[in-house]
Amino acid sequence: MPQILIIEDEAVIRTALRRLLERHGFQIAEAGSVEETEALDLNGFDLIISDLRLPGAAGTEIIQHADEVPVLIMTSYASVRSAVEAMKQGAADYIAKPFDHDELLLLVRRLLRQSQQQRQQAILKSEMEKHYPVKGMVGSCDAMRDVCRRIEKVAPTDATVLILGESGTGKELVARALHEQSRRNQAPFIAFNCAAIPEHLIESELFGHLQGGNGSQPGLLKQANGGTLFLDEVGELPQTAQARLLRLLQSSDNYAAGSDPTSRLDVRIVAATHQDLRQLVQEQSFRSDLYFRLRVVEMVLPPLRERGNDIQALSRFLLDKTCKKLNKPRINLSRDALTSIKRYHWPGNVRELANAIERAVILCDGETITPDLLAIDHQVATRRRKSDQRGEQLSLEQYFRQFVLENQDQMTETEMARQLGISRKALWERRQRFGIPREKKKRITD
Repeated sequence: MPQILIIEDEAVIRTALRRLLERHGFQIAEAGSVEETEALDLNGFDLIISDLRLPGAAGTEIIQHADEVPVLIMTSYASVRSAVEAMKQGAADYIAKPFDHDELLLLVRRLLRQSQQQRQQAILKSEMEKHYPVKGMVGSCDAMRDVCRRIEKVAPTDATVLILGESGTGKELVARALHEQSRRNQAPFIAFNCAAIPEHLIESELFGHLQGGNGSQPGLLKQANGGTLFLDEVGELPQTAQARLLRLLQSSDNYAAGSDPTSRLDVRIVAATHQDLRQLVQEQSFRSDLYFRLRVVEMVLPPLRERGNDIQALSRFLLDKTCKKLNKPRINLSRDALTSIKRYHWPGNVRELANAIERAVILCDGETITPDLLAIDHQVATRRRKSDQRGEQLSLEQYFRQFVLENQDQMTETEMARQLGISRKALWERRQRFGIPREKKKRITD
């Protein structure tokens, strides 16, 4: 039962207000002035309602003693000036006497609800910081605790880090955490997706290239000098770029390959991939010496489906973050929505969950997100699980063949590449390598 303190010097008004609130389920304590509250533990109340004009100290004086307890100021001197002054001093809200009973009850319930939500958020934040102290990352399962511990140990060093995990598990977030907790945090953090750039442009993007005349265009390595370069989908690097990156990592002076020796680079490399690099090494599409150079420290991010109760904390965290981003009032997830989230397989991991929640927030007209707003297709998840279970018994080539042959009639090349977690170019290359090129459909004519 919510505890409310009323501070009002007129006994008739104080008694009427107490009876009104008690009839609606609130527990009431009374005082005739700010001085009379000195013996009370103000933190034990959920709300304080105080008159502005009191004998002795003004009603707003209670605000500085109330800590996190919201204070509602009443006054019979209704004016914009007094309202502004009360709010400036930290009042939660303001109401003018005489007031309508329904208006007061509505305001009291709103302030109590807001206060409860703020306390819950503070508790949740405290728990998050205790269990998962890495900024921007949420989770307390064993696998994520291990990732967190490794970040804290590795970040202060300059060790090269290889981050493994399915698409959407938060590999770039880990890379940013490594940068932010390092001595390089005032220098640039530059992220480069190796699968998003055509092969013939990757080297010039990374290492720079000559322009007309005597000028040259600096590459991302030079731009990241003093900071961190994050190479996402490093398994997509072509062989020539792999060789140049290896020379850079092997050089004790860390010079840019082919650059002026006076232009020394000091760059930490953090790489990530969803692919099995060991398999790529066996297939001779990725250099073994570069693999071992990148894998000084290895971190493995678990898929969302294996993170247990983390998904509930993540859902609420992403919901609050999305509401702030879209400038929307706080929204809750219904019990059915949480159940639907827990049942789903989440093949796209945290990224897919974030997108589903953002869509739901945009479409939500009320204060609660229901399962239909999340638009989760559990049948797709079930089919994906069965496919994954079959895939566990197949080699990488067999799984690729099976996936392509089963889905090429229903999916475009872009969709298949996205599901496989590779680029369209990589999909085309593997089709050629495995002898399953896409056949052009014949046009049917009458």
